[in-house]
Amino acid sequence: MTLLIATLTAGAGLFLLAACATGAGAGRTLAERFPPEGRFIAVEGTRLHYRETGPADAEPVLVLHGASSNLNEPRVALEDALLEYRVIWLDRPGLGWSERPDGDWSPEREAALIAAFLDAVGIERAAVIGHSWGAAITLRLMMDHPDRTKGAVLIAPAVRAWVGEAAWYNRVTLWPVAGTVMTRAIAPTIGASRLADGAAEAFSPEPVPENYVERTRLPLILRASAWRANAADMANVNEHLAVQETRYAEIDQPVILIAGPKDTVVSTRRHAVPVAETLPRGELVLVEGAGHNLHHHHPGRVAEALAAVIARSE
Repeated sequence: MTLLIATLTAGAGLFLLAACATGAGAGRTLAERFPPEGRFIAVEGTRLHYRETGPADAEPVLVLHGASSNLNEPRVALEDALLEYRVIWLDRPGLGWSERPDGDWSPEREAALIAAFLDAVGIERAAVIGHSWGAAITLRLMMDHPDRTKGAVLIAPAVRAWVGEAAWYNRVTLWPVAGTVMTRAIAPTIGASRLADGAAEAFSPEPVPENYVERTRLPLILRASAWRANAADMANVNEHLAVQETRYAEIDQPVILIAGPKDTVVSTRRHAVPVAETLPRGELVLVEGAGHNLHHHHPGRVAEALAAVIARSE
């Protein structure tokens, strides 16, 4: 019996090693397929990756993508609609090609690092566009560092405590041993087959644009470091937002929230509607027939909202 247990244990160990090796190979392939295309900058010892488009002397705009994503997700949708601005497309800390500092992470720490990033790229104040979880980080930036922002456009915002329970794979990712298997074996291999389904849900009821997954470099979320960072965000999202949402009435800057009534990822009724009412200078824009990734099919609505926010901030 002892020999049998030892044999089974050894076999399981070899299987896990092989699975992790396969995952590591998949991770290297992702890095080769989707290398960084922007610039790197060291901010308080952390290497952040970003792209910049538009005239250098134009009105500055910072764009913060959502969870499970990277800077290319909003850029593919909005770059052509924002040509008149100096747009900074940032890989949020830990995602895309940006690093994340060690230790427990929170919207507070992320907002502080982004404020320092604005210093590093020479931007005193910027209008901000935030999508989904990026909208929550946007509001945190506005609360904690109001001198760095002019106002914001929030797209399909996830900004209140109830966004549903953390997905099982995010919880498992944070476990000591199982988390290693998840990040190094399962996510980079099996996870790739689920990206298209996730995109369909994010766009529903509208269609997914052609080659969306490849064009937005969405598979970068399957890299071990990005997967782990995203899982940490999503596993604790309700706790973070429960604290944060009590302060939204402090924000005295123009904010336009754009949402689709048919969003099946983040409830517009639970998030965008009440927060628009709470914000002193908030405005809600509903886009009929739109889902969570509405910025891809309605970039003009985002550009209109941005122009309005900037005008109201002056």
